[in-house]
Amino acid sequence: MKRLIKRLFFVVVLVGAAAAGYAYWQAMTNNVVAEKDGYQLKIPLGADFEYVCNELEAGQVLKNMSSFRLVAEIRQYPDLVKPGLYTISAGTSNWDLVRKLRAGDQDQMKLRFRTHWTLEEIADEIGDQLAIGGDDIHAKMQDDAFLEGYGFNATNVRNLFIPNTYFVYWTMSTEDFFGKLKSSYDQYWNADRKAKAKQLGMSQHEVLTLASIVQAETYMSDERPTVAGLYLNRIRDGIPLQADPTVIFAHQDFTIKRVLNRHLEIDSPYNTYKNRGLPPGPINNPEPSSIDAVLNPAQHDYIFMCAKEDFSGYHNFAKTLAQHNRNARAYQKALSAEQRKKRQRGG
Repeated sequence: MKRLIKRLFFVVVLVGAAAAGYAYWQAMTNNVVAEKDGYQLKIPLGADFEYVCNELEAGQVLKNMSSFRLVAEIRQYPDLVKPGLYTISAGTSNWDLVRKLRAGDQDQMKLRFRTHWTLEEIADEIGDQLAIGGDDIHAKMQDDAFLEGYGFNATNVRNLFIPNTYFVYWTMSTEDFFGKLKSSYDQYWNADRKAKAKQLGMSQHEVLTLASIVQAETYMSDERPTVAGLYLNRIRDGIPLQADPTVIFAHQDFTIKRVLNRHLEIDSPYNTYKNRGLPPGPINNPEPSSIDAVLNPAQHDYIFMCAKEDFSGYHNFAKTLAQHNRNARAYQKALSAEQRKKRQRGG
């Protein structure tokens, strides 16, 4: 009898050791499909364990879902699901994956946004990338009481949204997001840039307002210092900027491709054909290259610009109205010829 008990005990020990070994193997063996290296798992606020499993299964991230569930149960993860964006790397074991998710050890993401005419477009592009959504961001962009805490208001809030790459957390709050923008804004406006603005006799707001016009006038970053210099010449000489993009902004009709005489009649502080100097605020959120173009303008005597007749996107610049008229005629001639070719091809 004693011998039987010993044998049974030995069997139990062996089975227990085998089970423990199996559990250890399930926990520590790589369970992430190699091709899914860098997979980003987004867990929204309020999501449960089944949501996590469904997302991993839909993304075909794991080699064995059952083993992940087993380790998750052992570590009580189903009761500790935390929202966030988690980057999952090839070679990750179930144990490490559950540890990461259980701890809420989310990864930062790269947030990028471009130049836009309207606040709503800016908010929507950002909201598509963050958990907070575009509607909340757009509402805060128009809330002077909220913006006051960051040193801005609804008129100049575009200044805060400098197109760049920002490292943020997907689940960050709206307050933290605006705090991130403000921190980056303050870093961008270092002592050197502030000194250059002062040398121009302009505030940061004025620099950004002019930069937004430069941004709208040319997509060619290497041409922007020349355009900036042109508008600074006009400001210096008391000549109205006569910038077509500001008229488009005044109309809030961004389908306008060519500004006509009838468009110039609008009564708006953004109509730089009727008003001298800068408009009240920026007409878009300019890129760093446009801002730096204003701070480092090309030195010249140009006061006129016209699109080049080769349709390259660059401009011809002129010091006199006579030179400008010649450039304009050359462009109109090329444009008419191009339109005839299109009609012929269409016919």
